[in-house]
Amino acid sequence: MTELELRDLRKTYRVRGRPSVDAVRGIDLTLRSGELLGLLGPSGCGKSTTLRMIAGLETVTGGDILVDGASVIARPAQQRNIGVAFENYALYPPLTVAENLSFGLKARRRAERGDVDRKVKEIADRVDLTAILDARPAGLSSGQKQRVSLARALIREPDVLLLDEPLSHLDAAQRDTTRRELKRIQRDLGHTTILVTHDQEEALSLADRIAVMKDGVIQQLGTPYEIYDSPANVFVADFVGEPAINLLPGVATDDGHARLSATARIALPVPVAAGREVVVGIRPEDLALTGEDGNLTARVIAHEPLLESGIATLALDGVDNPLVVLTAPETRLAHDDQVHITADPDLTHVFDAETGDSLR
Repeated sequence: MTELELRDLRKTYRVRGRPSVDAVRGIDLTLRSGELLGLLGPSGCGKSTTLRMIAGLETVTGGDILVDGASVIARPAQQRNIGVAFENYALYPPLTVAENLSFGLKARRRAERGDVDRKVKEIADRVDLTAILDARPAGLSSGQKQRVSLARALIREPDVLLLDEPLSHLDAAQRDTTRRELKRIQRDLGHTTILVTHDQEEALSLADRIAVMKDGVIQQLGTPYEIYDSPANVFVADFVGEPAINLLPGVATDDGHARLSATARIALPVPVAAGREVVVGIRPEDLALTGEDGNLTARVIAHEPLLESGIATLALDGVDNPLVVLTAPETRLAHDDQVHITADPDLTHVFDAETGDSLR
């Protein structure tokens, strides 16, 4: 069991004649032994750069990386005992699956021949590769290649396991199956793990905690429930959630509401100074279509019945942003229907319009 700590970790790219680029801007993070942490964010936010610095594949501009309290900054990648499963699999085409799995052990002379064969068999059994040990990568499906990549990272018995977009090349069915397998394997083996992904579903379903990144900075660190239910700012609220959260600009009033337009007002969950510009956030599943007593009136732009639920896109009078509401399976709505909506203040988020920070 291993603890991983990042202290003020930074990476700046400098190219002669061009402005420098700060890819990672001072990350402080501690992973508990056996924890799976999701690094979640859009392309270019610095999450893969962070992973590569931990692995020793990228030089560090500043800060430190500690494994069980000892700095590994000065150690080359091969001396860090960190396993990496890459997005592009990085398998050796001429080698069989068994040879791909054993290659690293033999190269590092970490085990005798009999020991290598035993380790290959054990990891193949655990990751369900036994039937294809004699196959070569060209004949494997994307899901099988991903399992080989994962097994190759695990066979070295790493102190820390790094997963770089491990499910990005899989179709929906393979993604669901592999995600469940990945969670089971990580729990069984207890490796301290970082999962790098841009897929919120992947992070929410797999991670014990999630660090949401933007522009090289961690915007929020917390459990999946904390990230989803109590977003720290507009970026986190908008990035996590499907369908995306409704974000409605407004102005706080002196009676505890936000005025969205001349006719649309919504109750706020916390006191906000009158006149302050805010952004009100309401997740589609936290809005309900009600009778005439609903506190918002809207017009139906479109309704998508999706069998287990529906998605209604609505227009509030005088509000530019459309409002998205999840509806019950039996709900039927037509274009231009008028509907009434109720928003629960306890499930409503409010953010400062200038900084984007949560005011809850």
